[in-house]
Amino acid sequence: MKEEPYEFELGDIRNIKKTKELFNSEFLPAIVLFNPKYPHNVGATIRAASNFDVKLVIFTGDRVSLEPPKDKTKYRLPREERMRGYKDVVVINDEYPFNRFSCEITPVAVELRPNSEVLGKFLHPKNAVYVFGPEDGSIPQIYLKHCYRFVKIPSKHCLNLAAAVNVILYDRILRKDEYV
Repeated sequence: MKEEPYEFELGDIRNIKKTKELFNSEFLPAIVLFNPKYPHNVGATIRAASNFDVKLVIFTGDRVSLEPPKDKTKYRLPREERMRGYKDVVVINDEYPFNRFSCEITPVAVELRPNSEVLGKFLHPKNAVYVFGPEDGSIPQIYLKHCYRFVKIPSKHCLNLAAAVNVILYDRILRKDEYV
């Protein structure tokens, strides 16, 4: 018996088996944020996703919450990022983001590494899942091993998480005729 697909609303809290596939190629490209620290960066990522026609944002960790905080150690997304204008983006908090796709994906780590391609010469995969680390660290090795490609943004200093998401998505739109 085939299960019915999940229907999501922004802010839905669901318990889902770690092997449950939820998304097909209609949700690509997608964004994964690993353990983001600040809710305003998650909110700005949702805004960027909506502006650049990305349908899915998955974030891991428990430092940012989609539900109202019960204590002062967690943060909620800013009000403007919970408004109806961004309902075209599915947002979930999940520790197994790569297990959620029922189609072939190309995880792309956006990270300063010796083998990273420079963004100006980078050809974006059509089925990209862009992976970003936290504001106060790097993408954990356990997740990097899933990434097939690595890209870095040439800049004088490191960028804010939300700024990096915007730069990558803008570059993708500029080069839409060059997808591999």
